[in-house]
Amino acid sequence: MEWKSRFNDPKESSGFLLWQVTQAWQRMITKELNKIDLTHAQFVLLAACDFLHTNGETITQKKLADFTKSNIMMVSDVARTLEAKGFICRNKNPLDKREILLSPTEKGSMKIKIALPIVEDIDVQFFTPIKETQDGFNEALLLLLSLNTKFED
Repeated sequence: MEWKSRFNDPKESSGFLLWQVTQAWQRMITKELNKIDLTHAQFVLLAACDFLHTNGETITQKKLADFTKSNIMMVSDVARTLEAKGFICRNKNPLDKREILLSPTEKGSMKIKIALPIVEDIDVQFFTPIKETQDGFNEALLLLLSLNTKFED
């Protein structure tokens, strides 16, 4: 059978490499966040919610999904779990019953104060080998995000 790809080797594919790098980074984060009873998705959404709340934003599930570039259904599911853990409050918007408003609880804000240094330390460990080019790397990632919005929900 013949291999029918434009790449002779999967390591020539930026998408495949990005997948592998993302998986390695997420494994490191997941291992540490499991120790404090958070998943990576729970951390991202709780941290984003806490950040937006701290900056005076009114947070809807849609706004949180847009801010984190996440699927709205995933945000809804994870928000329910975070509510069950006592980390966020979910309430219907009195001005629009279709919207769910989110806000971190004191317990949720305290959990982020514990989790954020863990994740930031992992980021430092993981990305140190490219420290010299990290600004350019981040700029490239931001460019890719800005140019590829047509696939968003």
